[in-house]
Amino acid sequence: MKQYYVMDMGGTFVKYALMNENYEILEQGKYPSITSDLDSFLKSVNENIEKYKGQFEGIAVSLPGRIDTKTGIAHSGGAFAFFQDTPFAQILEEKYGVPVTLGNDGKCAAKAEAEKGALKDVSNGAVMIIGTGIGGGIVLDHKVLMGTQAAAGEFSYIVSDFEGFTKGSFKDLSAFGYTWSSTCSSLGLMRDYAVRKGEDPSKYNGVTFFEAYDNGDPDAVAALDHFGKLVASGIFCLQSILDLQRVAIGGGISARKEVTDAVRENLIPHFDMPFIPFGVPEIVTCEFGNDANLLGALGFHLERI
Repeated sequence: MKQYYVMDMGGTFVKYALMNENYEILEQGKYPSITSDLDSFLKSVNENIEKYKGQFEGIAVSLPGRIDTKTGIAHSGGAFAFFQDTPFAQILEEKYGVPVTLGNDGKCAAKAEAEKGALKDVSNGAVMIIGTGIGGGIVLDHKVLMGTQAAAGEFSYIVSDFEGFTKGSFKDLSAFGYTWSSTCSSLGLMRDYAVRKGEDPSKYNGVTFFEAYDNGDPDAVAALDHFGKLVASGIFCLQSILDLQRVAIGGGISARKEVTDAVRENLIPHFDMPFIPFGVPEIVTCEFGNDANLLGALGFHLERI
């Protein structure tokens, strides 16, 4: 059975796996991400791939940024700022002599959920990965939407406050305070909770927040409900454009069913208004968690070859 080397490049760690064509993970691990420069990054990547040389017939990569899966060019790379129109797939193909496929991490998650996970039985859906920002992907007619410039599904940039946005600037990043990336990310949830407590947001993370929530802290309960309202409002806007059947929510905090519940419960009342021409999308939790990007990256690779 054919085997493939698969990478999921995150800002903190690069996760890797040796997988077969049935999407089974035969071996996996991770190592610290090098985000300083391309040469140092390639050295760390090659040191790991060399351990498996001769065991794989292709390389599949999930990474952040505007990634052109057709050409294998990383036009940008999120935390990997050195990716600027870089032919990353070609670099690896020339070194290892096997086909290499790149995919945006959010689109890889959507690919995994569309083929084998939470969206496998719907034609039109979306995946929202809630983390420090909001990644994701849109699935239309069973296919992940790439977009004209390979940038479809960048939910972080949806404007949540038009008035504030017009006064902000992307040069000093103040405009980001009025987008989904600020209000509907896990950092946004922690910030809201900290403001309610009158404390520094850096004091809180998902673990400490849900400890407070489980202990019945009214500020934590209120913050999660408000978070659900904000995310639900954004999904309502998406629904008016895309008319989706289902939205799957992922990311670290989605491990708590209360997150999906809060979004679902706050979304339904939006549709009580008369004359709305579209219906309520089903809100579910992603199935694959931390392995979604690996599975989706392999999916794009197998589709290509």
